[in-house]
Amino acid sequence: MGKKSSLPFLEYRKRISAFLFCLFLLAACLPANAAPTPAQRAEIEQQLAALEQEAQKLDGTLQQVRGQSRTLSNEVKAMDTEVRRREVEIKRLTVALRQTGLEINNKSTAISILGKKIDASHKSLAASLFLMYAYGDENAVTILLKNKTISDFFHSLHSLARVQNSVQQTLAEFKTDREELQKQKGDLIQTQEDQQNLKALQDVERRFLAIKKKEKDDLLKQTKGKEALFQQLLQSKKSDIAALRAQLFYLGKTGITAEEAVRAATLAASRAKIRPAFLLALLEVETGKQFEDGLISVGSNVGTGTWRRDLYECYIDIGKPNTAEAEKRAFFKITSQLKLDPDRMPVSRRPNYGCGGAMGAAQFLPTTWLAFENQVARLTNHFPPNPWNPEDAFTAAAIFLAQSGASSQTSAGELAAARTYISGSSTCGKSICRYYSNRILALSKEIDRIL
Repeated sequence: MGKKSSLPFLEYRKRISAFLFCLFLLAACLPANAAPTPAQRAEIEQQLAALEQEAQKLDGTLQQVRGQSRTLSNEVKAMDTEVRRREVEIKRLTVALRQTGLEINNKSTAISILGKKIDASHKSLAASLFLMYAYGDENAVTILLKNKTISDFFHSLHSLARVQNSVQQTLAEFKTDREELQKQKGDLIQTQEDQQNLKALQDVERRFLAIKKKEKDDLLKQTKGKEALFQQLLQSKKSDIAALRAQLFYLGKTGITAEEAVRAATLAASRAKIRPAFLLALLEVETGKQFEDGLISVGSNVGTGTWRRDLYECYIDIGKPNTAEAEKRAFFKITSQLKLDPDRMPVSRRPNYGCGGAMGAAQFLPTTWLAFENQVARLTNHFPPNPWNPEDAFTAAAIFLAQSGASSQTSAGELAAARTYISGSSTCGKSICRYYSNRILALSKEIDRIL
């Protein structure tokens, strides 16, 4: 009788263990075909280095030309150089997108492998629990009576102890793997967000390239190639007004005119002690990034999302319930103070990856807005300030940038501030941070020449 109870138990456990071990090996040893090879990485790095070198040469040429007197010849040369500079930047973004795509494939493969390992752990845990259940109602005396010898008795107890240890070990590994899976999924979402932002920024660059080409064509038509007509155009300032409207293309699409944007930016920048051109450039690029990402509709001065779908439910969907509740509370507090209906106040729409919920021209999330609300109120005398009001939004952005390094009014400080604005870190070294901050600094120089 003892042999009938003991041997099938041991044999069954051996077979289950062997089967699950094979499953684990299969899951852990799947080839990561999509992972980037060292050769691919090296090729991308070489391409980026070559394009970076070319960009630096063009920047040097552009700085030299702009340091000279404003003649028609120099203006055309500067425009040609700027066109070439934008073309190089678009190429760099194309390579960066390829790099990010390889990273996404690599992360997706790792997540798939870890998911299979977790699934194997599920099966192993289920089998172990089944075996424990088989002996769950039996005490040591019962087990002793079911075995003919003391040796069989201790063998059965040892097997049961091994099952119990296996359950504990599997539970511990399962917890660790689940935590790692959540981390890798979060990293994947962030990388996908970076890729989407890079694509949007590439579209922004294409827009600026088209603007610069048109600007050159318009200049040649107006001056007919004559220096005297060019000097007259400079004196009239008409070219500057047209150029300003062209540079603030995306802000114009939100319902804010170039003149209104300049007034709001000048006021906000003076309050926060940063350059108005830098503030305008950041808001233009930020708006353009959102616009090209499909988050802002043409003719609207705010986003096309809702707090429930694009903010609250989004964070719930990606496994961040605490963030969802915090942003919801903050959004309701803001709208309540302003006596606004939260269901009628639009925010940025949820993109393909990540969440929306950003408000107004400065694109602040509700919790971020509340962190700056008192400072904005002190500077604007608006109690409470309104994130959908351009003056308040521009002032909030200016305060954020000033505290992030832009108050130094140096290139290094402004680059750090721009990186902080998009990533939360002044030392962000990711592709999106570099291209985003470089585009803003380049545009600020263009705007500075006009203001």
